[in-house]
Parts: sequence; C-alpha cells; structure tokens
Amino acid sequence: MSYSSRFHVLTVALMVLATSVFAAKSTSGKVRSVIGDVTTQKKSEGNWVPLRVGAKVKEKDVIRTLVESQAVVALPDGSTISVEENSLVEFSQLVSEDGVQTAMTDIKSGKIRFDVQKQASKESSFKFKTGTATAAIRGTAGAFGTTSKGLPIASLRNGKLQISASGKVQDIKGGETLVSDGKTFLVLELSSSGDVDFLNEIDKMLSDPNMDMAQLESKILALDSVYKKNQDAARDSIKCSFQDLPETIYTPSITIKGSCPAGVSVEVSGERIESTGEPLQFTPSWASANIGEKKFPITCYAGKVSFDCGFLTTNYEQAPDSTKDSVSVPTAIPFQVTTKEPITVCETASATVEGQFDPKDSTATLFVKVGNYTSPNLVPLSAEGKWTHTIPISDRKGNWDEKVVTVEFNGTTGRTKVDLELIVNKECKEVNLKRPSLIFQGSDSLRCNANISLAGVQSDVVILSTEIDGTPVKETYYDSDAFSSVKLNPGIHTYKFTAQDQAGNKVVLQRDLGCYPKNPITINLAKGPKERLRIPPPPYGVSGVFSKTMHFSITGVPNQNPDHVKRVVIKQGHTVLDHYEGSQRIKELDFDVQVNLEYGKTTVIDIIVIMKNGKQINAQKTYEVR
Repeated sequence: MSYSSRFHVLTVALMVLATSVFAAKSTSGKVRSVIGDVTTQKKSEGNWVPLRVGAKVKEKDVIRTLVESQAVVALPDGSTISVEENSLVEFSQLVSEDGVQTAMTDIKSGKIRFDVQKQASKESSFKFKTGTATAAIRGTAGAFGTTSKGLPIASLRNGKLQISASGKVQDIKGGETLVSDGKTFLVLELSSSGDVDFLNEIDKMLSDPNMDMAQLESKILALDSVYKKNQDAARDSIKCSFQDLPETIYTPSITIKGSCPAGVSVEVSGERIESTGEPLQFTPSWASANIGEKKFPITCYAGKVSFDCGFLTTNYEQAPDSTKDSVSVPTAIPFQVTTKEPITVCETASATVEGQFDPKDSTATLFVKVGNYTSPNLVPLSAEGKWTHTIPISDRKGNWDEKVVTVEFNGTTGRTKVDLELIVNKECKEVNLKRPSLIFQGSDSLRCNANISLAGVQSDVVILSTEIDGTPVKETYYDSDAFSSVKLNPGIHTYKFTAQDQAGNKVVLQRDLGCYPKNPITINLAKGPKERLRIPPPPYGVSGVFSKTMHFSITGVPNQNPDHVKRVVIKQGHTVLDHYEGSQRIKELDFDVQVNLEYGKTTVIDIIVIMKNGKQINAQKTYEVR
C-alpha cells in the first residue's frame, strides 16, 4: 500500500472516530411546560411547528414565543431555561459527558429566565449570548436578554454572572441588575432583581431617547422603592412552608412538597403553580449521570412582586452496586430487582416489576408502590422466591404522573428499598383514555364574543383549534383546564371548536352564532320623505283612491347582510300594509310596497325596522295628492 493510500485510510478512520466521539457528547433538553403561542424550528432550518410539552430540544434548535407566551426547557443536570414572551432563542450548544456540561444559549431577541444548578466540574461552561454581549455563569438564578434597542440587560436573584460586551467586562452578583446604553454599564442593587416583569419595565424606560443614564438610575430606584414596600408587605403576610429534603438521594428526581395560601403562585425549577390552599407538589428531574449537589430555590409571586420563600438542597449519588441492566443490593441481603430501568409504559398501560428473594425467610415482606398505590405482600404470593407484579397505569387510574416505582423488602437480613425510574408515554391511547371536554358557556351577539371552557386536561397537553365556516383561524396549546373567549365575525357563521389531546382523543363542539354590532342604520326613501303628486281629479262618481309603489332601502348594515335585520313593518295609520320577518322574507335590503293614496288627501306611511341587535329605526313617508 502506498503512503498516500495509507494516509487516506488513516484520515477516514480518524473522521469516523471523531464523528462517533462528538455524537456521544451530544445531549438534549426537555420541554417542561408551554404557555400560549410557542413554535420551534429544528436545527435552525425548515418550518416552524408548535412546541409541545415533553419534546426534546437539541443543538441548533430555535424556540420562538409570541405575546403572553412562554416555554420552560429542563437541561440534563436539572437546570432550567425559560424563554419569555416575544423572544427568539437558539440552543447553540448542548454537550454533556463525564460530568462536564457545555451549554451556549443564543438570545437573538427578547429575554430568558434561568435557574442553573451548581456545576460539578470546573471544566463545565454555561453561557448566554446576544448580538452584542456574552454572559458566563456558574450556579445562578435570574434573567438575561436584550432590550428593545438590542442592548444587553441582566438581573440576578442569586449567584454570580460575568458580562462581556464592547471590550468591557462586568461582574454582577445576586440582588443586582445591569443595564447598558451601549457605552457604559449601570449596575444597581435592587429588591426586584431577578424579576423579569420588572426588567421589562426597565426596558420600557430605556426606549425613551430623551432619558440619560442618571435620569434612568433615579427613575429605576424610585420604582424599585415602591416594589420593595410591596415585596416586604407580601413577605410578612404570606406564610409558606416546605418539607426538608433528604441529605442524600439515589434517584435522578425529587418530590418537593409544601403549602402556601390560596392565590399565591409558587415556582420551582421553572415550573409555576398557583396555590389553591391545598398541598403543593413539584418533581424536578435530571439525567442519571449528573451526580452532585442539587439546589432548589423557591420563588413566591403575589400580585406584581416576587420574593424568595424557600431554599432546599440535596445531594444526588449513584445507588450502590447499581448497573445499567438491573438494580441489586449487596449480597448480604438475599433480595434482587431484575427489572431494567427505565420502566416505560405505553401499549400495555401497565408497569411490571420482577425479581427474586430468599424463600427461606418466612417472615419477609415485599411491597411494590406507585404513588398512593401499595401492592399486597408479594412474599406469600411468589413461588420459589421469584416474584413479579404488574400495576395498571393510566389517567383513569390517576397515576400517570408518577415518576418512580418503589420496591420495599423487609427480611431477617435487613430492609432494602429500591426506586426504579418510571416513564409514562401520554401519547399512547392505552394510557391516555380520557378525552378532554368542551363546554359552551354562552355568547353575546351585541358584544360579538362567545365563551367556552376546556376541562378534563388532567396533566395532559391539549390543542384547542377554532374554525369559522370551515376555515381554521386559531390553534392554542393548553396543559391545564382553561377558559377561552372567541371573537365573533359579523353575521351568522358556523363555529367549530376541536380539543385534541396527546393521544389523539378529541371532542368537537359546533355552534351557529350571530354577531350583530350596533352600526348606524339608515332607511333611504326614494324621492325623499315627502312627495307631492299632481294628478287630474277623477271623473264624477269615480273613486279617487289609487295604488302606488313605495320604494325604500336599508343601508349601514354590516356587509349589507340581510341576516342582521330581524323585522320590517310598513303601516298606514293602524293598518299594517306589509310585514317582513325571517330569512325567508328578508332576502335583500331593497323593498317595494304597494300603498293606497286618495286624491285631495295627505297620506302618512310609517316604516319600522328592528335589527337583531335590538336597535329600532323609524322613518315616515308623506304623500300629498293634489
């Protein structure tokens, strides 16, 4: 083989090796929640498609949010990034290997909130960038992004952050907020630091071209002073409590339990829940390889202020003697779980756990638990120490949100507890049995709106779509029960509402609804409201009564659609000459009516038009015959 041939083979081999190495490093985030209108573009290419809860976010993926929209992405180490409203964000780099995590988030416009776990390795790199700045962090919670002028802006609730822009480097710490005019940095210590809503208020101030940095600082401090008073009042009046976490855990998830007064919103790891006064529960999770300390700052929202209302920590370690294929305990304890992790639930709508124990231990007990469910003692039900147990999993069972199957064994050699990761696929029809429901709450034909409510979401994700006369007009994603208001088009139209969950279960609600806005309506009389007719007198002995066609039209009706007219009445004195009502008779807005006139007399004809919006229009036509 020639030198060039050997070089070619070596080059190809190195390329294959490099490709496999880099492929092994690639990782992904997972969408934890979606609010409002959120779309994604895979690898910065192709069409924009709706973003769903549970979807994976990979390198080069872009997320776009519109007004009043938000998406929370959980990273492998338990960190979260929340893409706030009116933002465009690219997850430029997501790499995790051997405890070293590298993440770069490119904020092309708008803002993000972040809660970054402490990095176990000093080699880890967690950065955000905009078109003009880069921010490096290590274990921090706050907000970062661009202003409406494209300048960097940052606000920290806790931790540290270093910003580089235009050749300048600035460090800020928890409780501080940074703004820029493109030339200098202004760093302020604010009670509102970390609150993205307050950051948006600062952004509005920055859009004023007549305000210099000194004036801006004064105005921000004044607004923050009011914020602090409200924050202190909320902190003093709101009492929340949360259970301490174990010092050490062996599963890549933890359940955080607590309580807060009704009406208070509580946020943990990017997930926000409004308290009803009942117990609260959050279950953050991360990749099993990301061992080390896990921290969970808890934020409470009351009105327009937020404040820290708890801080929990635990240490995640690998379970002793665990392997990829089975979870076993030291040989001193004659018990073993042979089920592989994770346990995935789909077509069978059930989780099956199995293993073995020493059948000689007649006093032993063995229980399998999922949520509130506990199996009977499996020891007397098992033959020769080999045991198996199956638990149905579905929304009807109420256990499809569970993340862990727990096996507890008690014997003469001690107690063993094994937690197995449980993954429930809510897109499976066998698991997702309950379809959502749509309830028509009513409509207002004058205000031109209709209200419907979506129920039965039950931790699912539901697409609510609206069609008008067969044309799709709106599609919204919901992950909880919701109330929706729909703007009606003028006239009578057919509205079709469809709610479809992750498994394709759907319900359809259809209504013919009317919208009759109060437009200024006019009755136009041919030849005006008064008409003089000069005709020769009739011969002696002949009646002077004769017939004439009176023409009039109705104008100002929306789109000149006759459906807006309820009734038209033409009267001569107390006598009704003609009466139009309903779509069968009112097919157009031009009318010809025969009236009887008499020589030498004045005749008055009354025209009454009643619209479906309740408005009545009157007109008179006077004939003088001479």
